[in-house]
Amino acid sequence: MRSRWHGAGIGQALFDAAVGHDACVLWVAKENPRAIAFYRKNGFEFDGQEQADDAVPGIVEARMRRASRDATG
Repeated sequence: MRSRWHGAGIGQALFDAAVGHDACVLWVAKENPRAIAFYRKNGFEFDGQEQADDAVPGIVEARMRRASRDATG
């Protein structure tokens, strides 16, 4: 997403439409604090798993999980 749209709620709307309140697992670049903060806001926590992607040298991905949530979050 272009930086001028950061904070406008578009990412949250897309996330809600795609994932809703379901349990979910995802991988995030450890060097991406903005994404990590977004996922934490949505109930995700790191589970300790990490991996390197050979297609993107120097980037370490960390796995985050979230249990299903009720509609109140």
